[in-house]
Amino acid sequence: MNTRTTELNRILEIIGRIAETTADGDFIYRGEPQHYEKVSSSLWRECDKVFGAEQFDIEAIQQRMLTGAKDYTHEEKDFEILTELQHYGGHTNLIDFTTDNHIALFFACDGFPDIPGRLILFQRTEETNEEYKIREPQNPKNRIIAQKSVFVRPPQGFIEPEQYKVIDIPQLLKKTMLEHLQTQHGISTQTVYNDLHGFIRNQSIHQKTYIEGFKVGTQPKEDVFQIAPSQPINKKEA
Repeated sequence: MNTRTTELNRILEIIGRIAETTADGDFIYRGEPQHYEKVSSSLWRECDKVFGAEQFDIEAIQQRMLTGAKDYTHEEKDFEILTELQHYGGHTNLIDFTTDNHIALFFACDGFPDIPGRLILFQRTEETNEEYKIREPQNPKNRIIAQKSVFVRPPQGFIEPEQYKVIDIPQLLKKTMLEHLQTQHGISTQTVYNDLHGFIRNQSIHQKTYIEGFKVGTQPKEDVFQIAPSQPINKKEA
């Protein structure tokens, strides 16, 4: 049995384990390309840099931020403002999850190729829906639709470890997993980041390809605008 066949078998084992673990419940998923200390919101991480071990009210901080953000939008609903801020890369107390475990696997593998990633499995119940204010966006943007996003709003800024299950993704499987997701499920950088923000995200990777051949007195190559295959890039979270 060659290496690739072995890796594909391990990938199928992981996918089977996900199915088995979630068979008797309503789960949402989050992929992270490395093992972080907490499953937390970006706003909590920013506040943690300032306050450290000190206590702080994440929701009060977010509310103050929302008051300022309302000067820049005609949207009146707080949740819709927060999801838009999240979409554009702003710091909020929302944590991105997805209803599709294959998309979560993409995020678990897209970045940090030399270290393990992880898949977070969070079960939805009446209690967790209420405590963590789990909600689907009402007016989703293209990327949110593509990622099948669900937002979790933890009252403390993070989810307690006993509330979720973790499946490790070995670093040696990341590349093969991304290839499997693209060929078997049509999930890739282009489909997950399917807007101009996705283009900008990878612009630096492809920039040489875009401008190559445009020197004075030369003709551009015919395929100069063909986008090169996306490469996983390092990022804090998916």
